[in-house]
Amino acid sequence: MKFVLPSFLVAVCVLCISCSAGARITGEARLDTSWDLDSGELDYGLELDLEYHTSISDRLWAGVELTLRFREDTDPLRIREIYLEGFQAPWDETDFRLGYIQIPWGASDILSPVDVVNPIPLSPGIGEGFMGEKIPVPAVQFEWYHTFDWSIELVYQPYFTPNVIPEPLQKGMLAAELAPLFEVSPADLMIGLDYSEPATGFGAPLWGVRTRGHIGSVDVALSYHDGYYLNPFPSRVEVMEGTAGDEVYAEVHMGYPRRRTLGLEFQGELRALPGATFRGDVALFIPERWSMTVVPPDPTEAYEQEILTYPYWKAALGMDYTTDDDIYLNLIYSLGTPFEEGDDVSSYLFLQAERESSDGRWKPFITSGLSLADGSMVNALGISYKPDVDWNITLTASFSSGPQGSKLGDIGDGVFLTASYVF
Repeated sequence: MKFVLPSFLVAVCVLCISCSAGARITGEARLDTSWDLDSGELDYGLELDLEYHTSISDRLWAGVELTLRFREDTDPLRIREIYLEGFQAPWDETDFRLGYIQIPWGASDILSPVDVVNPIPLSPGIGEGFMGEKIPVPAVQFEWYHTFDWSIELVYQPYFTPNVIPEPLQKGMLAAELAPLFEVSPADLMIGLDYSEPATGFGAPLWGVRTRGHIGSVDVALSYHDGYYLNPFPSRVEVMEGTAGDEVYAEVHMGYPRRRTLGLEFQGELRALPGATFRGDVALFIPERWSMTVVPPDPTEAYEQEILTYPYWKAALGMDYTTDDDIYLNLIYSLGTPFEEGDDVSSYLFLQAERESSDGRWKPFITSGLSLADGSMVNALGISYKPDVDWNITLTASFSSGPQGSKLGDIGDGVFLTASYVF
């Protein structure tokens, strides 16, 4: 049953596209290369993004956005969106989208806590497009413009889709979290994983409502979302003694707790500083009570540990400014990241600075992150070059600092090279 709706939507969109004469194809070819300076591993791959849009009528459009990947240990085909959308349809005051779609919420550039609908592929790196990629979900999005300044948006998602976390990254995060319980180092904790996704469907969907408009000169939005955490949490840990020295093996059962999210978004211009814009997202998370059962080799010593208990806040507050010398600055304060929930939420500062050359070909940039909890840092230095309007080459070097187990110190060091061609 889980794949009936997606298959139906794909068939409908393909049929609409094939029957239409007003279609157009655009895309981007991209070569990505990364070098992990800690391990010395070199990774590379080729991606081809294709976008196919067509007009069915003066109010209806359909589109397919795909990525073909030629990379080791990666799915060769990724759907970015397959949708049918209507403008001023089915009524003049409404718009809609349905299919495999992306539904961005939030005013912040990155790490918005309000942006809870679409999962993301998590990575420890901080190369180009850091935290910018989204995974589509099967959903219906409906928006009613009930006044000139305000609208109400409804989101209906019948099936759950989690974040994509590489298994080594997931095991590494769990090892750092669980190792102190067993008085071993993370390197001596061997982990096996299994996952249990929530039971969802047409009668038990994920859903949300959002209203947006203007208060004076400030854009404002309020939202409520009833869904599940996109990252898994351990629900049961079964521990077995290892056979080599102090090594310990743990079988970890993972689940996705339910959560309700109240969100506030706002953005506007600072009149006292021309060229400056402020934006912010604030979210209150109300989690399902979630605990982890730890079963030692002697089952009679099993115990529970609380993971999620009380509501908590996350936020992203930022300001960007372009100087008289055309230097773009973006400063963001973040309370929490996609890796942090509950009592683990902590504060960060992120700074982005870039300046484009007068001919538009060169753009050096720097992105820095600082954990206000432990002082660990990550810095990415890079430069983009555009030989002509269709080509772009970006070189980025990322370096982290901080002790093992710190917030940003374990991101590691790497070099990233990307060459892209838009057609």
